Amino acid sequence: MRLAGRLLSAVLLLGSHVACVPVETLEIEARELQLQLQLELETPPPTLNELAPVEEDDDPSAFTIPSRYESTVLGRRLLGLSKTGILTTVFPENITSDRVPAGVANTPIGLPDYIASCEEPSGNPTLLALTVSTSTQNALAGSNVSLTLSWWDQYAQLTHHQPWSAANLPRLNLVGYLEKITDDEVKSEDIAACFTKAHGDSVLWLPGKKWAAHKGLWVRLVVREIYWIGGFGDRNFIGWFDRDEWAAVKVDEWLAARLPGEK
Repeated sequence: MRLAGRLLSAVLLLGSHVACVPVETLEIEARELQLQLQLELETPPPTLNELAPVEEDDDPSAFTIPSRYESTVLGRRLLGLSKTGILTTVFPENITSDRVPAGVANTPIGLPDYIASCEEPSGNPTLLALTVSTSTQNALAGSNVSLTLSWWDQYAQLTHHQPWSAANLPRLNLVGYLEKITDDEVKSEDIAACFTKAHGDSVLWLPGKKWAAHKGLWVRLVVREIYWIGGFGDRNFIGWFDRDEWAAVKVDEWLAARLPGEK
């Protein structure tokens, strides 16, 4: 397309002054144009790396593919710094509610939800599950749950500009199930204080409070499998983490790690 445009422009340019330019000059210009176009045809198109602008945090070491464990630490940091995620559940096979279309039976649905890491160093995110929510109802009906996180929005907030390619930034999916946090655990871990520190408005839905707008309960997502995409595969780990390694990462480790755009 670019070459065709150049040809058209050249033809129009030559045609615009053909009446007042000597024939010899036109022949020279035509030969020069032919040589220029020949060079363009012989030049290979630019690669993706050549088109990509250099990010501020790019350096030679950034292109060394991290190990699975190093990537696991980055995944734990992504979880630790995330306040929201996409919670995905599956509608039950038998739809009994007249408020839910029968056609969505066995269909997954992903919805944004508040999360917080209030049980560190477990690696299991904390959620305030409202019984009115679709995700909670599906989970109570037996659905497994997955939580998707990405570094896309945080990168833009940190660097004050959009990445040249969001596909080159980390994202994570945690697969497991929701488990109720007992009252004793809620008290000993001070779950309410931790969660409201991350989400001040969640005080409106605190379980057991008279003013709560909806009935809710504290739950943890018990992580069973973890899938990671660190970015482009030529410089990042892509694949499944080891569950034991995920649970073994210490808070100090992920606090010391840095995701793209962090200083």
